[in-house]
Amino acid sequence: MSLFDLTGKVAVVTGATKGIGLGVARALVEHGAKVIVSSRDQPLCDQVASDLNAAFGKGAVIAKGVACDIDRLDDIERLAVAARGAFDGVDILVCNAAALAFIGPAATTPSDVFERLLSTNIHHNFRLCEALRPDIARRGGGSIILIGSLAGHSASANLLGYAVSKAGVAHLARCLADEMAAERIRVNCIAPGLIRSFSSQPIWRNERILEASERGIPLGRIGEPEDVAGTVVFLASRAGSYVTGETILVDGGRTLLSPPQAGRANALSDAASALNRTHDPKPAP
Repeated sequence: MSLFDLTGKVAVVTGATKGIGLGVARALVEHGAKVIVSSRDQPLCDQVASDLNAAFGKGAVIAKGVACDIDRLDDIERLAVAARGAFDGVDILVCNAAALAFIGPAATTPSDVFERLLSTNIHHNFRLCEALRPDIARRGGGSIILIGSLAGHSASANLLGYAVSKAGVAHLARCLADEMAAERIRVNCIAPGLIRSFSSQPIWRNERILEASERGIPLGRIGEPEDVAGTVVFLASRAGSYVTGETILVDGGRTLLSPPQAGRANALSDAASALNRTHDPKPAP
């Protein structure tokens, strides 16, 4: 049997209707799991679930859509109830949904935006982990994967609130891993670098900014959703059964390696500055 086989497993993926979350949901069903597709938009959840069923279900229902706005604690509880009834249990939770970055100097970050970033990205993801914890434990243990960010591992110009919240996500994974190990629940964090997703469109749709960004990445390209999805499959499967409390950087070498061209060490900071000139800094809707 493949180390990456997820047959018989049930996964909940938040923020699963576009970008990284959609790539994760697709990879999980490709490897045999059943998936609860969640985002704020029920029709979109249903559409993605329908597409996955058509592509991979072979006549069976392997994906179901359940709307959840993780800004709302009552929605989180409803998702947990729906998830445990959808396929008779839960083995895997991927916390991908998040409040998006406010772009601007620290001094200009509105108090309510800062509070929302911390609340959504840390507190409410914690509540979702706790809501599904008993269900995962009842199945003999499983895997919780929090999607953090490269921004949480280094100083990030004009992203203070978001960066701080994502640093908190990484430490949340460590603390939960320590507590849940006795229940055979592994908890890890994935910290993506620049990925071609909905929120990063202002970068990868602008050729000049994209080129500047890629100069600061040793592998010479931005990431794709499947680059993150592959790491999720590893952590969710038997292949990752001895990994817990870790944060895995999926950033093309940006953090630990040197950029491929001399003098390009600040290329991503330059790109962020260029992005700020083209993007009106507003909080996520």
